[in-house]
Amino acid sequence: MTVLLVALTSCDNLATELADPNAHLPPCVEQNCDCGDFVSQDLAQLVLDDYSGDPYNLDGDGNGRACERLPQTTPELDWETYFSNSPHLALGNPSHAGPDNIDNYLIDREQYALAYSQSHGVLRWASWVLNRDWVGNTERQNNFRPDGILPKGTYQVVPGDYTNSGYDRGHMVPSADRTASERDNSSTFLMTNILPQTADNNRGPWKELESYCRDLIYQQDKTLYIIGGVYGQRQPIAQDRLIPPSRTWKVVVIFDGEPTVDQVSYSTETIAVDMPNDTGLDERWQTYQTSIDRIELATGYDLLSEVPEAVQTELEARRSNY
Repeated sequence: MTVLLVALTSCDNLATELADPNAHLPPCVEQNCDCGDFVSQDLAQLVLDDYSGDPYNLDGDGNGRACERLPQTTPELDWETYFSNSPHLALGNPSHAGPDNIDNYLIDREQYALAYSQSHGVLRWASWVLNRDWVGNTERQNNFRPDGILPKGTYQVVPGDYTNSGYDRGHMVPSADRTASERDNSSTFLMTNILPQTADNNRGPWKELESYCRDLIYQQDKTLYIIGGVYGQRQPIAQDRLIPPSRTWKVVVIFDGEPTVDQVSYSTETIAVDMPNDTGLDERWQTYQTSIDRIELATGYDLLSEVPEAVQTELEARRSNY
């Protein structure tokens, strides 16, 4: 329940990392929350009650209730209905996505796995392994296109839905993470892997973190298990078919070898970030570091769910500190 994690080398360091005064609050409080940043009224109320004077203007009518148009509580996760041997799901299925819920629809590909929300026209999260096997010399294909894997009768997002929207067609699984073959690279341009992303986010700290991850595999020969996603909402675009998220997040688990559950330990290094999908961002991705626990709080997802509970608890509580 934190975004990116780091191994700590001493008890003193651990105490420092855990002494996060905002550990019980969603990450937006470290930038500027608004009602679009919360998945439930209860979460917004938590922030309203914690900050006297309502600095984020969550209680517009002054009745003591925050963001009253939101659902009262975070929606329950589906029961898990899908099982996979995919390496991209080795550490868990964060939203219990499966084939039966079009708003939590699991797409399980050779190149990555993701959960898609038809009502938002955008993915919830994607998960993928990154190592030297996945990168090569293939050129960027740029063949943005609808994803025919979605069930018949569902709306197919098309590249033109982003035209004049003010948003980039941002990748969740980066094109540059899949350059071993044209087929691999092409898979990242399916519209289910694309999200409405502000230029300041997409071309700023988000891009810098993507590059940093590739530096880890090139320069240190690491293997990464990456989970990235979105939550919250801004004004709809494309005739209300697409709802841009208000926040983007990413968790990176760093391995020396195979990215499997039995290779995760208390000393496993992680990175976690949660950043506004907005303008005026700091280009340094490190500014937006948080904990996996706080990402879980904000999203309602269960990250690293396949990791043994004691290890999971410790890793997720640590604040990323790269």
